[in-house]
Amino acid sequence: RPPPPPQIQKKKPHPPPPRAASPMASTARRRRRERRFRRYLSAGRLARAQALLQRHPGLDVDAGRPPPLHRACARHDAPALCLLLRLGADPARPDRHGNTALHAAARRGPGAYTDFFLPLLRRCPSAMGMKNKDGETPGQILGWGPPWDSAEEEEDDEASREHQWRQKLLGELEDEWQEATGRLEGEEYYEAQEPESFSAWSDRLAREHAQKCQQQRKAKGAHRPTTRAEGSSLSWRRQEEERRLFQERARAKEEELRESRARRAQEQAQEAHRAQPPRGAGRGNLWRFNDVPWPCPGGGDPEAMAAALVARGPPLEEQEALRRYLRVQQVRWHPDRFLQRFGSQIETWELGRVMGAVTALSQALNRRAEALK
Repeated sequence: RPPPPPQIQKKKPHPPPPRAASPMASTARRRRRERRFRRYLSAGRLARAQALLQRHPGLDVDAGRPPPLHRACARHDAPALCLLLRLGADPARPDRHGNTALHAAARRGPGAYTDFFLPLLRRCPSAMGMKNKDGETPGQILGWGPPWDSAEEEEDDEASREHQWRQKLLGELEDEWQEATGRLEGEEYYEAQEPESFSAWSDRLAREHAQKCQQQRKAKGAHRPTTRAEGSSLSWRRQEEERRLFQERARAKEEELRESRARRAQEQAQEAHRAQPPRGAGRGNLWRFNDVPWPCPGGGDPEAMAAALVARGPPLEEQEALRRYLRVQQVRWHPDRFLQRFGSQIETWELGRVMGAVTALSQALNRRAEALK
């Protein structure tokens, strides 16, 4: 028998190539994903919204009317706002009324200033100068006056902050320098500003009076000529009036100087009285809690003792003198300084109680000194 004919294998047809998605379909999918992203934000599902954007990085986080940043400000949703800013949302994106996210945050009132307005302002300072269709800027909505000129205002704010920082740093360095250059050595250090002496004051007033009379004579000669008799009479009357005013001011200045000297003498007497050794000291026995010369008898509340020390110092109107006085008291009642000077003179079983009161008084003085800066 003849062999069977060979079988012919039929070739399988190749599958058709995948059809490319049409641009319209891809646009529709992208819009559905953006709507889903906005729904996640509205529902507070921030993790799902962030995961969706990571899977599809081409989504527009500002898509929507109004944009998601405006919606977060309207809902007072601070976490959603932070997430949108971290994902690259644009605070300058306007809605159909021309309002940016800063406009929406400014309309929420003072409660939204820290959580909404400031983050948006830091991300996009130039949006402060953008106007909506009504011609309003975010600064005008907040009541900040004329429209925001971002470049000039940023430069002015930066210069102002730099100046304030330098002034504060200079004050801190001056305080540290004063404490490090001998203020710890002088227990009774208190320098009141020396008032102007009576002779210097009277000389200065005489010079000012002469200059004023000379200016008046020049002005009088330039305006209108007068007869010699009339001019001499007016000059005599003016001189008499000036002399009377000069004598009154001299008497007032002398009285003020006398009161200042009396007040300084009283303060020095009080300081000398407070510097006297307390009872129990110098007789061979050690101090107890009540033997310490507290500002208030028997110690007590540290705030009351600090208030008593402040009341003994200069008046509150003399800020600079009061700061120097408080620095002296801070050094005097500093726990380490007090323990170094009087630790060996205090009973061992009273030392903890005494140092606790000294520490509380030192902290109260520090708080008052900080309040004066």
